[in-house]
Amino acid sequence: MADDDRKETINNIGKLIRDSWDKGEPAGWFEEVYANAVSGTGVVPWAFMQPSEMFTEWAQATNLDGEDKTALVVGCGLGDDAEGLAGYGFNVTAFDISHTAIKQCKERFPKTTVTYQQADLLNLPDEWRGKFDFVLENRTIQALPFDLAERVISIISGLVADDGRVLVLCHGRDPEQEATGIPWALSSTELAYFEQNGLKQIALDEFDDNFRRFRVVFQRDTQE
Repeated sequence: MADDDRKETINNIGKLIRDSWDKGEPAGWFEEVYANAVSGTGVVPWAFMQPSEMFTEWAQATNLDGEDKTALVVGCGLGDDAEGLAGYGFNVTAFDISHTAIKQCKERFPKTTVTYQQADLLNLPDEWRGKFDFVLENRTIQALPFDLAERVISIISGLVADDGRVLVLCHGRDPEQEATGIPWALSSTELAYFEQNGLKQIALDEFDDNFRRFRVVFQRDTQE
């Protein structure tokens, strides 16, 4: 995509976000982005058609093993992270609020073992609570209004089973810096909400190339 076209796309998505938030629909804009991409009138700028490099590097370095374990991908988009996670042996469920995105996942991966499901992060099925051994959160928190961060992190934390883990991939900032833009960057202040919800931070990797990024692992200890 040419720089001018990319700039126009970002500006158009920015307007969709503002309009959606003004209507009190914090995630309502996702469906329009994916629908526009299907119709040829837009693109999904965060869809790289391959699993996240930050996830893949970590999975390989830690010898990630999902045999006989369940996993959930939050805001799965076009499914690449979910398929990558399934490749490590997990029984993967992946959801997105956009029914167009979920339809595309099923079309892209017709022989998939992943269970793709349309769902709203702010209103997830009750049976998902405490169910998953591994949860992958890749910048979904940062695509929602800043004032929802504590609530959203509480919901994500609640999905993690005893002895389970959540891997958080995000843009990063210092706590004293203002959270601006989409995706807005998380700081230690927001990441602390995971620990306030019963998880323990066990790893944090920081990267700084074109922008600052965090890769953070939290774990829920087994309840006795």
